[in-house]
Amino acid sequence: MKKKDSDKEISFLGKVFLFFKSLIERVKDLRIPQRIIAREKRLAGYENVDSPKEAKLSFVFGMSKISAIALLAIFLVVVVVFGGSMIAYDNVYYMFRDIAYINSFSESRPQSLNYSRPFENQDFTAFKNGLAVAGDSEIKLFTSTGRATMVKGSDYTNPKICSSDSTVLVYDQGRRSFGVYNSFVVLYSETLDYPISSAHMSPDGSFCIVTRSDEYGSVIRVYDNKFRLESEILRNDYVISAEINGNSIAVASLNAVDGEGVTTLTVVSRGREKARSSVELRGAIPYAVSFIANNRVAVICSDSSYVYDLDGNIQYKYSFPSRLINMSVNDGGFALLFSDRDVNSGYILQIFGENGNLVNSFVLSGQVSDIEYCGNFAFVMFDSEVKRIDTLFGTTSSVKFSEEDARLISFSDGTLMACTDTVAYYISFN
Repeated sequence: MKKKDSDKEISFLGKVFLFFKSLIERVKDLRIPQRIIAREKRLAGYENVDSPKEAKLSFVFGMSKISAIALLAIFLVVVVVFGGSMIAYDNVYYMFRDIAYINSFSESRPQSLNYSRPFENQDFTAFKNGLAVAGDSEIKLFTSTGRATMVKGSDYTNPKICSSDSTVLVYDQGRRSFGVYNSFVVLYSETLDYPISSAHMSPDGSFCIVTRSDEYGSVIRVYDNKFRLESEILRNDYVISAEINGNSIAVASLNAVDGEGVTTLTVVSRGREKARSSVELRGAIPYAVSFIANNRVAVICSDSSYVYDLDGNIQYKYSFPSRLINMSVNDGGFALLFSDRDVNSGYILQIFGENGNLVNSFVLSGQVSDIEYCGNFAFVMFDSEVKRIDTLFGTTSSVKFSEEDARLISFSDGTLMACTDTVAYYISFN
């Protein structure tokens, strides 16, 4: 499963990104000559008085200045020596294009964001309190103030997107290519030997790609946040969902034993070949696996939800009251939407805590097209409105909204956005 170098590409700015990342990691070990330290202490009056606060601050600022100059000098030497042939106008332009934006920064948000209509497929994700859009015609990234920082043509047939705190991953589901972007450019791209079925990014920028091989039904490729292939998890069964969170990877896979579906939840510690835990759930078909806390993994199946700790100990099992319609996973819990057997066009929305326990339940009437769970609020999209439900106290508020085929995206600050084919609308409940 090793890839040829021609199938991988770290862009020039990707190398710059990794270079600065490496410098930041090493800055604590930066050794400054003692004569320079002594001079800075003398200039700050540090040795002549009984450690006044002003002298200490002056010394700290002086040393910070020297460190910054040293890092800049090292960077310029590396760029000139190793990257001179790759320096082009576009690279410089992308590095400095946001200076004007920083100078004119505003806290205000626009009412809507515009992007190209896809030919068929499109996906969305929250990114740095802005929006990332991956379509089969273009990939577009927006800041929290609505400014488009990157617009790139796309030839992906079925693009899917996920994000970390600093990058986004776009992959072509059912095909072999993926790319990792920051706010402005592609940092890394790769074409695999086999199709990609799913992918996920950890907040720190590490990610996993689910594919297959001739020998194995599923292969999970684990990359660190410097785009290095860290390990491969090989499975004979079919991986439905995989998620990476810090040092752990959770995998929900499906196999058939004696005509019965068997779901296996596996937790693997990064850098280890042997699984930390593995649990079989007979008669269950997995829909998704997700970390709902640092030490809790939820598996949403066709008829039940299960929550385990990382060692495979069951925390809670909940049997569904009716058919599962939709779901939304949050840090600290998840929300499930069920059909209401007793009411036509009725639904039951249930909220679960980090242990998988049922926290609250709400009966909804009307046609529901999407749900989103964020913080202590559940957002529900109906035909003509979006409703916000306080999952702790049950209070509700609503905003009129009648666009068809819209999807809800929530942000860490509680902001909500409804995304249609061509326009994303910010929704405020104030």
